[in-house]
Amino acid sequence: MEATTVPRQEWTFAQWAVVVVVSVQLLWALAGLIAEPSIDFGEDAVTEKVLGVDFNGVHALSGFLLLLPGYYFATRPRWAVYYSIYVAAALWLTGIWALFDEQPAYVFNFPDNQADAIFHLATGTAFALIAAIQLARDRGPLGD
Repeated sequence: MEATTVPRQEWTFAQWAVVVVVSVQLLWALAGLIAEPSIDFGEDAVTEKVLGVDFNGVHALSGFLLLLPGYYFATRPRWAVYYSIYVAAALWLTGIWALFDEQPAYVFNFPDNQADAIFHLATGTAFALIAAIQLARDRGPLGD
């Protein structure tokens, strides 16, 4: 009996980009967790700035929950695009909320909410660009 092999498919731009952006963001969240590991909620929650962004255990944990699945979704080309779109929307929504509130969702405490909003909006834009670039590549050079 001859063994059959499934041809390996090259990873797409979106798959690689999701892995890279997720890895960078998870390292940032891990640094935030190390800097301020407290799991406190509300306006009295202690935060520590990590590269300009307010972090504590709650903010880091929410980052882990949003970003860790990215490794799984990066295993399939189409999933990587869908994940990028979903995460972009989630980050934009929370970024806009953070622009106007120092305590979004009544859970997080962002004393410097402007920096946190920029962080979310920029990261959301990175994921949106991943999806847009991959969708443009999939259409072909002339939009076929």
